[in-house]
Amino acid sequence: MDYATAWFYFSAFLLGMYLAFDGFDLGMGTLLAFIRDQKDRDVLLNTIAPVWDGNEVWFITWGAGLFAMWPALYATLFSTFYLGVWLLAFLFIFRAVGFEFRNRNKALWDKLFALVSALIPLVIGVIVGNLVMGIPLDANGFHGSLLTLFRPYPLIVGLFVLFAVTWHGANWAVYRTTGKIQEQMKKHAFNFWVLTVVFLLLTVVGMKVWAPSRFERALTPLGLGLTLIILAAGLLDGYLIKKGSEKLSFYISWLAFPLVVYLVYYTMYPYWVISTTDPDFKLSIHDLAASPLTLQAVLGVSVVLAVIIMAYTLYVYRMFGGKVTEAEGYY
Repeated sequence: MDYATAWFYFSAFLLGMYLAFDGFDLGMGTLLAFIRDQKDRDVLLNTIAPVWDGNEVWFITWGAGLFAMWPALYATLFSTFYLGVWLLAFLFIFRAVGFEFRNRNKALWDKLFALVSALIPLVIGVIVGNLVMGIPLDANGFHGSLLTLFRPYPLIVGLFVLFAVTWHGANWAVYRTTGKIQEQMKKHAFNFWVLTVVFLLLTVVGMKVWAPSRFERALTPLGLGLTLIILAAGLLDGYLIKKGSEKLSFYISWLAFPLVVYLVYYTMYPYWVISTTDPDFKLSIHDLAASPLTLQAVLGVSVVLAVIIMAYTLYVYRMFGGKVTEAEGYY
């Protein structure tokens, strides 16, 4: 395996970890829109208050890796998804502001926080959907606008990511709460699990229609194996939600994210970018990569950094583990 390929799949690991950890933060934030009782919303936010900002380190590391290892890709993405990337940056900033300002008007800021928490995974999914489907790009640049990015297939992928993180967030809430709020979250977990499974199937079918070259990779033995494992895990989680196995349900939804991200990366290999207007215009991971020396030198350091981040993350989760009640206030 060459260093560009190693970095490609290491990038998949970083993004998978981000969605696995920060995904339930975003999903639970989205669920605030369904909770009327202010005390219940406080309890839900208390479950993520000590860890949400640390979870975003995975995303920062993933973005830094793209910049360092594929500078040409970084430039391509920013020129193509310029408004989308800025929208995503604004949403992340506004999300942090929401945590700090909610005590001034909890009813208002909780609604805004729920909206931002829903838009972040939607936009991430739309960007990923465009990379999978291909974009109207050639040697002369991008031919489109912000609305071009919100085509049917990227929207399907965006909704899949949104519903998946909301299902994951509900599983986290069930795992960390008790009583009435836990019962509410069990219902939301099952409902969003159904939506996640439906949109996963739509994403796979849509790949065959809108991204046939990517779909061919999914039909290889490894691609089919990963797809079956993901579907089996999803179906098992639906059973566990109904059974009330709160801890195992959360762990399965957590594991689903790195598996899905790895499958998406696998279907995209070796092309980061394919064009919908010029079939011959493709940008591979090797075309866009930094020098071999850079790839080699930074890989080992980045792996060690990822181990440190994981160790710190697990320590924090253990430190702030256990059930959360309204008496254990953070905000």
